[in-house]
Amino acid sequence: MEKISLYYFNLGKPTLGRGENLKLFFVDAGLEHDYIRFNRETEWPEMREEIIKDGYYAGSAPYIKMGNKIIGRTVPTMRYISTKLGNKYHGSTDEESYLLDVVSDVTNDWFESIKKLYLGSEEEKKRHVEVITPNWLKKFDNYYSCYKDGPYLLGNKITYPDFLVYHLLDDDQCLQRLDEYPNLKAFAKAFEERPNIKEYLISLK
Repeated sequence: MEKISLYYFNLGKPTLGRGENLKLFFVDAGLEHDYIRFNRETEWPEMREEIIKDGYYAGSAPYIKMGNKIIGRTVPTMRYISTKLGNKYHGSTDEESYLLDVVSDVTNDWFESIKKLYLGSEEEKKRHVEVITPNWLKKFDNYYSCYKDGPYLLGNKITYPDFLVYHLLDDDQCLQRLDEYPNLKAFAKAFEERPNIKEYLISLK
């Protein structure tokens, strides 16, 4: 596979935002890649104009470049790369594929709600921590109970939504708040112990 260049905003905290989903995905898959961060205010407008001219009409970040191809949107990019890897991170049946589609779609709603944690008023931040986050944790703990042999969404096989969910736990600052959500707690522990992921997470400390 061609070398990948991943592009995303520099948001201060190295792992904050959607770009980290793809970073974790590429790390786990052992794919050679560069991670290029840029300023949203000063660099992005010109970059966005250029990628739209080059045919990436969504004009959004994160996106990747592979040779002369520009591929974007987080979940479609994951599916594209998984397909290139022989469906390594896909489901094996229609039912499994449906579950992956549903969970990856619902993660978008969770991601949007997290913005209140960083950009909301003090009252909105408090409500997010005390009400909104527990609701999401309960919902996703239920999803992770669908396959009893765990710890991943499809049991013992990791798939692309697992990267989305783990990173939401990180962005929502609740990796240390999982005692009441045993399925998510087991998932996060297993995810962090994956060899490539473990090495990467250590490098962030």
